[in-house]
Amino acid sequence: MRSVSFSPFVPCIQAKKYSELHINDIVNVRITFRENKKQRHHPSTDDFTKKERIMKNNLSRFPGTVRPMIYSIASALALMGAASQAQAQFAKTPLYLQNESQIIEQPKIKHNIMFFIDNSGSMGRNAITGGYNPPGQESRMDVTKTALKQVLNKHQGKFNWGLQALVNTENNFSDPDPKKHIKKNYTNSEETFNTSWEQMITLVDNMGASGYTPATRRYYEVVASAVMPNIKYRCQKSYVVMMSDGDANFSCNHDSTSFHYRFNYDGNNGRRNSSNPKAYLNYEEKLYRTEPFITAYKYFGESPMKYLSPEELGNTCRDKRENVHYSSFWDTANRYGGVEGGMAFFSRKLAVKDIKTAAVDRVDAAGVSWDGDPNIDPKGVDYSKQTVQTFTVGFGNGITPAGKEYLKRGASTDKSGMRRDENGEILDSWYFNAAKPDDLYQAFEKIISQISDDNASIPFEGEGGTAPATSSSGIPDLAATIKLNTGSWSSQILFNKLNNSDGRREGTVTQPSFGNRKTLINTGSNTYFIDAIPADKVNNAYFGIENDDKDEWKKLLNWTGRVGRDDSAYSPYRVRKAGERDLGDILDGSVAAVGNQEHGRRKYLVAAANDGMVHIFQSTAGDHPYDLKVSYLPAGMEQEKDAANQPITLAKSLKDIAHADYGKSIENHKYGVNGGFTLRQTPVAEQDSSLSQRVFMFGAMGQGGRGAYALNLGSTNKTAKTGLDVDTTEWNKTVPLFETPKGEANKLGYTIGTPQIGRVSIKRETDGSAKLEENIRYAGFLASGYADEAKDAEVNETALYVYEMLGKEVGIGEKRGQPAGEEGKELAKIIVPGGVGGLSTPTLLDTDFDGVVDFAFAGDRGGNMYRFDLRGETPDKWTVVKIFSGSSNKPITSAPAVSRKGAKEYVVIFGTGSEIYQSDLSNTETQSIYGIVQKLDKAPKDLFEDKANKDIAEQNLREQTITEVEQSYNDENNQLQTGKALYLSNEKIEEAHKGWFINLRSGERVSIKPTMILRTAIVTIRKYTSDGGKTIGKEEAEKDLCLPVSNNKSTVTSTTFLGINADNGGALNSRSARFAPTELTRPLDGFGTQYANGLTQEGIVSFTFIDPNKRTDDPVTADGDSGGTGTDKELGYGSGTPNNKCFSGKEGDHRSLLLNKGKSLEVKGRICGLQRISWRELFF
Repeated sequence: MRSVSFSPFVPCIQAKKYSELHINDIVNVRITFRENKKQRHHPSTDDFTKKERIMKNNLSRFPGTVRPMIYSIASALALMGAASQAQAQFAKTPLYLQNESQIIEQPKIKHNIMFFIDNSGSMGRNAITGGYNPPGQESRMDVTKTALKQVLNKHQGKFNWGLQALVNTENNFSDPDPKKHIKKNYTNSEETFNTSWEQMITLVDNMGASGYTPATRRYYEVVASAVMPNIKYRCQKSYVVMMSDGDANFSCNHDSTSFHYRFNYDGNNGRRNSSNPKAYLNYEEKLYRTEPFITAYKYFGESPMKYLSPEELGNTCRDKRENVHYSSFWDTANRYGGVEGGMAFFSRKLAVKDIKTAAVDRVDAAGVSWDGDPNIDPKGVDYSKQTVQTFTVGFGNGITPAGKEYLKRGASTDKSGMRRDENGEILDSWYFNAAKPDDLYQAFEKIISQISDDNASIPFEGEGGTAPATSSSGIPDLAATIKLNTGSWSSQILFNKLNNSDGRREGTVTQPSFGNRKTLINTGSNTYFIDAIPADKVNNAYFGIENDDKDEWKKLLNWTGRVGRDDSAYSPYRVRKAGERDLGDILDGSVAAVGNQEHGRRKYLVAAANDGMVHIFQSTAGDHPYDLKVSYLPAGMEQEKDAANQPITLAKSLKDIAHADYGKSIENHKYGVNGGFTLRQTPVAEQDSSLSQRVFMFGAMGQGGRGAYALNLGSTNKTAKTGLDVDTTEWNKTVPLFETPKGEANKLGYTIGTPQIGRVSIKRETDGSAKLEENIRYAGFLASGYADEAKDAEVNETALYVYEMLGKEVGIGEKRGQPAGEEGKELAKIIVPGGVGGLSTPTLLDTDFDGVVDFAFAGDRGGNMYRFDLRGETPDKWTVVKIFSGSSNKPITSAPAVSRKGAKEYVVIFGTGSEIYQSDLSNTETQSIYGIVQKLDKAPKDLFEDKANKDIAEQNLREQTITEVEQSYNDENNQLQTGKALYLSNEKIEEAHKGWFINLRSGERVSIKPTMILRTAIVTIRKYTSDGGKTIGKEEAEKDLCLPVSNNKSTVTSTTFLGINADNGGALNSRSARFAPTELTRPLDGFGTQYANGLTQEGIVSFTFIDPNKRTDDPVTADGDSGGTGTDKELGYGSGTPNNKCFSGKEGDHRSLLLNKGKSLEVKGRICGLQRISWRELFF
């Protein structure tokens, strides 16, 4: 398949290349509605109606491979028990995953299986002893024939079958000696994949044992002449199942007078070498010059044997194996010149390299391009790549270790992670060892089952939407990204090695280790290890289980906590493959790191997932950068109430997540811990201080619950005995910090968004100033969230909750470290008068950079933005005012950014729009980006009454507009590219204006907090377009076997990054931070050269800003935003107001937006001229 190059812009020419995906064997699922009966939590497949669906995803054609998902849909009503009223309003999955086809009839395509069977002389040996086979006993060939016939009888016409042997024979009945009558034992090229299973049985019966084991030569001949030419359809998959009982040999041999190069793959000299008449190189000369082999040679390419002289070739054939010579390259797993030898030379290419291309082969048997056609194929399905996967089976006890390695290397890569050897190690190739006769059929059956699975439910596998995680904005050693699999609803954390000069990925990928995990469960009243819960504390009913086994809940918890090395002991719960078992799906939850440097990276890494748990990792010195230490399950977190007005808890969702059919439909998906979190490390402790340096976190449940949790991660002083810095047996006491209240006291909605952490003064002067010596607390800020989709519902409370985090004095005076207050106590609850639909994530602001938070800003779903003044004398005097009056058609669901425009003057920047609810998918209301000017130069009382700083409306703002311009530029390889750049107008802000606004294009919305870089706000804009669907009828499907009879719809997603001048909402110049290619400019009257403001990419794209000159992970930005993850500086510490107008360092420093997928975007901007500072201590 030809490669497709992508620019960072939406290409003008649509690329045809998609990731591999095929449809077959869609599971039939039946729903039966039962009246007046309670559903068990493990209904059988027979309880479902016969309704088939395929869930598919086409996330992006942005660089990086993604795989759409196909799977059957079963009704959530049958699978999940009582449906939750409030959760049902949420989109079951993020909108970008919502592509589906309703399948009426499955595709008619059959996939190809070639059995390539060893029938060498050793196959006539006794099946058990491996020696002489006396009459009346079974030989290896007898056992093989029986096993093959069992497979064919079981699967019959499900696949297209082919059969080839090491030694193919033809019918010969002319010899008068009946013992010499030879029967045909193979399918020729025309018969391959066109022979009935009954005829296959006859051919199998005709097999006999004789000859040598030229496995590599015959494998090449089989795939070149029979397998590759017989791929007829773009969606057709092909497999070779190769079985052998001995080591490969006879690619060459010596006799008493000459050298014979019997596998002359490269056609060396074409015939007997004239300078060395005793070297015979002309074997299969005519065969290898026929069309199939010419095509195959172009595909595989030359081998390192091609340019060897006859003498050098002879030197590769000096040894004997069982009195037969073998080639040290072709008959082993050895390498020559760095090239892998043996069967792997061919099989490894076949597994990954496209065989059929539109450029060469044009169209398939249906007349459709071999590259697939998005206008014909079902939405989101990728039919662009045709490959051959190889399975190998070693039979009997006669194979040497070198022979086993040959077969292992010749097999395709096993990505399932489900098979292990006798030592428990995961097997990574499709090699099966059948030492005993009974093992052979089992090996064949496992292979056919795997092939069936491979063509049944192929999930989306690709990068999740979470931004890359680094512990600082310097260039770290590693960056973590998320790989998502929707078939198993699992995630992997992938650590990419970053180049230490420009922050670009170098391709090296590692993962955490999971072998030492412990699991804690907070039942709502206490925290226990899952294997040490007192019998009287929980029961089946606590988990919503109806089962005669009163200890069923223990099995469920062990499954949830991944006790044991696999899920085989937990039937009927679903079996998760290795690699898909470690973490649940990470969708809107975070991944972040914090702490001091340990083993070259931040000590702690945390991930929140929809398996219902928060996973805490610690850095290691081994091959894995991090090791999972503990998973925390807040099981008592409340969701909505059931019909009996009792709260449904997260604990009751666990059985649904474990259900065998969980991954077959987005309708079944459950949210666990889907909210964001903030990690914080306290300042370095003073000598002899009673307050040690601590690391803790505050996280929200998102769509998974109405609440929040706080956890201790650890301390730099082990005598503090907090978090993980104690014996593991004490973690149930030291890790939990607090959870928000339950029951009648819980007025929270679903806490979507990210809580913030900041230091507050609980006793200030009347002018709002704070004394840093005492009355300083660590506080957690939590928005009330959303209880109901209807914005005017009474249950929606719009309020900012502020909690005491550590219960200690954290001022710099004598009382530092002393107990003060209670962990989790509500310091303040600031209710917003007239709030609409619930409060969204707040942003904290420290205006004087003394380390104490002065203000918070947050919006609601009514489109209003609020200012919370935290400078009141006591928390009960903290106030809130509306600074912007918006519209319910423009909900604010993300946090604002703040840009420091001048002394005590700020611009609060935010966007509108929602992607939380299912109804948001089709919402095309015009959304906007706003910049509201705030002058915060007055005392609390005066500022509260200042009308100029509140109730600002859109008519008080200057409008800037977006223009899209198609332009050409040279990429980093100096190749000409064409893309669409976005430019903003630059209308002047008059004195009467209180800020600016920009209307977005149809379908666009903002749901992520903007990022400030210098005085540029980088806003992430997403767009979802759900098409009207396409119907594929029966007649069309009969003409093209790749098409199902179906009704299809898809969601196309794009991401726009828009850089905005924070002061006026307009154009960028050379002094601004900017990320579009520098060639993209245009002249602007009265402004000069304007640089492109933005670009659009397909799919869900997110970023993390990397700056090599940021020395610490201080959570306070140059604008005073102070609520995020990082390590605090000491109160009052600093060198004045930070610079937010230019970059420190020098020209040539590489700053970038590190994307969750694809290449980074280089960030340019004004340089202050300071000498570059050291940053190498900033490793992840």
